[in-house]
Parts: sequence; C-alpha cells; structure tokens
Amino acid sequence: MIDKSKIMPLGLLSVIWILLAAFPRRFVFPINGLFAFNYDQGRDFLAVSKIIWEKDFTLIGQTTGLPGIFYGPWWYYFLTPIVFISGGDPQKVALFFAFLAIFSIVGLYLILKLLTKNNVVSVLLATVAAFSNLWMFGSQSIWNPTLTPIFFLISVYALYKITKKVSNLYFFIFGLSTFLAIDTTASFGVLLFIFFIIAPFIFRRFFFKKQYNFAILGAVVVLFPRILFELRNNFLMTKSFFSYLINPRVYGEKSSIFERFLERLDQMMRIISEGFTVANKTLAFCFIFVILSLVLFIVYKNKKLFSTLRNDFMLIYLTTLFSTTIIFFTVFPDTVWDYYLVVIPTMIILIVAKVLSYGFQIKLLKLPIIAVLLILILVNFRTDLIPPYNVTWQGDGATYVNEKKVMDYIASQNPENFSFYAYSPAIFDYPFDYLVWWYSKRSLIKSPQVNQQTTYLVIREESTKKYLTSGWYGDKTRDNTEVLENKEFPGDLLVEKHKRLD
Repeated sequence: MIDKSKIMPLGLLSVIWILLAAFPRRFVFPINGLFAFNYDQGRDFLAVSKIIWEKDFTLIGQTTGLPGIFYGPWWYYFLTPIVFISGGDPQKVALFFAFLAIFSIVGLYLILKLLTKNNVVSVLLATVAAFSNLWMFGSQSIWNPTLTPIFFLISVYALYKITKKVSNLYFFIFGLSTFLAIDTTASFGVLLFIFFIIAPFIFRRFFFKKQYNFAILGAVVVLFPRILFELRNNFLMTKSFFSYLINPRVYGEKSSIFERFLERLDQMMRIISEGFTVANKTLAFCFIFVILSLVLFIVYKNKKLFSTLRNDFMLIYLTTLFSTTIIFFTVFPDTVWDYYLVVIPTMIILIVAKVLSYGFQIKLLKLPIIAVLLILILVNFRTDLIPPYNVTWQGDGATYVNEKKVMDYIASQNPENFSFYAYSPAIFDYPFDYLVWWYSKRSLIKSPQVNQQTTYLVIREESTKKYLTSGWYGDKTRDNTEVLENKEFPGDLLVEKHKRLD
C-alpha cells in the first residue's frame, strides 16, 4: 500500500528538480543580455510603450502577415504590466520570460503527472524537456508564440477536469485558454479554431452538451476587442479574410498536396528530433519505433490494458488533434514556418507520456522505459550549462547585448544635435527605434532630429557591404559627408559618425 505521507515530499522534490534542470538554459543567456531583440520585439515594445505612457489603448494587436488581418490585443496587454514594472528595460522583461519559461516546464511536469498518474515517467519526460535545446520547450523569447504552449497546457488541464466532472467553470477556462492560444499564433490558431468548432461533433460524450456554451463564452471574451474593431471599421478583417479565401496568395513555392505532405512530415520530424534527440533524426526514428513497438506489445500481451488505452479520452483527443494538424498543414498551401508548429513538441510529449504510462503498468517494461528516457536525458544534457556557466556565444546583430553596446557607445559621446539612422534587412529597424526612445526617455541621450550636422549610421550585416553601396547609405549621407569615426561591434554591427560638409 502506498504511504500517502511520502507522496507530497516526492512531488515537491520532483518540482525542485525540474526547476533546477530548467534553470540554466533559460536563465544564463538573458542574464548576459543574450536574447533576441529584433523586428518583432522592437515593434511590440513601441506599441506597449504607447499603451503605458500615452494611454493609447488598442482593440487589435500586430499584423498576422496577411493584409488587413490582425491578432487580438491580448499579447500587448500581457506585456504591458511587465514593461511598466521593468521601466521599459528589455533585459528585465527577458528575465521575467526566463522565469515564466522555467515555470512552464514545471507546469508541463504537473500536467504529465495529472494525465498519467505516474511520477517516474512524468519527471523523466519533463527533464528531457528541461534539458532540450528546442526553443519550443519552455521558450524564454519575448514573443507571442512563447505563450501558445502555455495556454494549450491550460486548455488540456481544463479538458481533463471536464472529463472527471462537468463544470461550467472548466468549460469556460477551456474556451478562454484555447482562444488565447489561437490569439498567439495565427496559422496554428486557425487549426485550433476549426478543431474547437468540430470537437462537439467528434467527442459528443463530453462536448455535445449545454455546458459547451460556457466554452463559447470564453471564446467570445477573447474575441470581443476584435469584434468591436470590426464593428467600428466596417468589418475590415472579415472582408480581408474572405478576400484571402477567394483568392489566396501563396508567397512560398507551390507544390502538390503529396509533396506538401512529405515536406510537413519531414519538418515535424526535424522539430521532434531537435526536441528529443538533439536534431539526430536516426535516434528520433528509433525513439518513435520504441513507442510504436510498446503499443504493439501492449496489444499482444495485455488485452485489458489495451482496451483501457484505446478508450482513454485524453489520448484520443491529443492524437486526433495531432492527426488533424498534419492534415491541416498539408492542405495549407503556403510556407509553414517552424513557429506555426510551436505546440507540436508539447502535444507529442503528452501523447508519449500517456503511452509510456500504460507500458509502465507491465512489470517487464518498467526498466526498459526508464532506460530509454535516461538515454534521452543524457543525450540532451549540456555540460556548458552547469556551474560555472561557460557561455561563449556572442550573439548576432539582433541580440540585445550587441544592440545595447551600440547605444551605450553613442550615449557615451553625449551628442547634442544629431541625426540617427539604422538599417536592417527588414527596412524598418524597430529595435533601435525603441532603444533610442528608451534611452532618451531616461535622459541618457537627447532625442535625435532630422537633417543635423552630425549623423550616426548603424549598419547591420556590415561584412556584406551591401548597405554601404545601396541607395539608403547615399540618401542618408546625401553623398556629402565625411566619416569622423567608425566602430565595429559584435554581431556584424558597424556605427559610423558622419559630419555634413554643406
């Protein structure tokens, strides 16, 4: 008989272990300023700063990439208190997301334990996720897709509670969290929206009941700002959406549906291998083979156990969602970027945990299962992330610490009347736009002006020389300046100080 007095200490020790395992990869880099601060982060910080200091509230968020279609505002409002408390400091915000990432791995462990009732399998799989170098496991990026797996896990938790007892509250949480997940990644969000609509008809036993109206209510709460925006703007997004459906623009390379099917499987396989086997596809295939063999072994050795597995609603729901994901992105005609599939690793680890927990009930399989998971942990373990932490990576031009060095250099010269221009492959350089605004807000530099005698040019990808010979460079210098000084920075960044000759 299980001694219940030992369950809590074991669970607490497991949580502490997961915290320690997840800490290095997610904390060491942002504490050293080694985190992405590029186009998306700069744009979002500028938008949130307007909300905070100009009281410029919004009903929509950033663009989805399709003309006239926008995310909801919830990502901005999630960021708002964090940016406000941090004083607008990107590094402090990054550290908040590092802690959020660490606790999201703890949350993953707790969900695994809830679904499997098996602490050993849950701890070992959560440790794999904690050590994994795949950003989709406990991402610390200041980016809206970072929140997608978190909201997905919350929806899984609510769904599990619904299967145990019908509850208006958990149906509401399910709808709310599902649509918050939808609101953080557009393409995968469309899939979740479709699945939300058809779920009551697929899973009638749990969903086809009046309480599902509370899930719809949760969805409406999330959609409400965009509904208001639509009413105020003559249904701009609705028209844009139907315009896209009627005449979809494919920006990527066109391919047949069979070619896309193979491409999507290969892409998902690559993501799975990056998440579980440090990008070793051969090892990943072996891992998948073990899981499938385990299912076959259960079928052969224990019919009763297989019957339980076959009727496990949470396993059926997750595998159906995963299968629907493959179908949806096979039909999806355009390029599928990795972040569209941000939930895939979380989905896979939940499915794997369910299967392994059934296998663990067969005495003969306990040690082999533990051995396989320990191998995955060892494969993902990084010796450079144990004290003393040995981080040698300097980042690139979109890494915060390098952009900050540029700003500190300019601020150290205490320029009075000057112009400032930065250029990047994205044309708009929102990161430096924000950093200039933030530095001037703290009185570290004066606000730049146009057409001044002194001009600072920040040039990205300096080694390529492509911006030094482009129209942009000549336009900003008017081909009538002399370079007073220049300084190179890590990340292939160059700062030139120009003086006008006219």
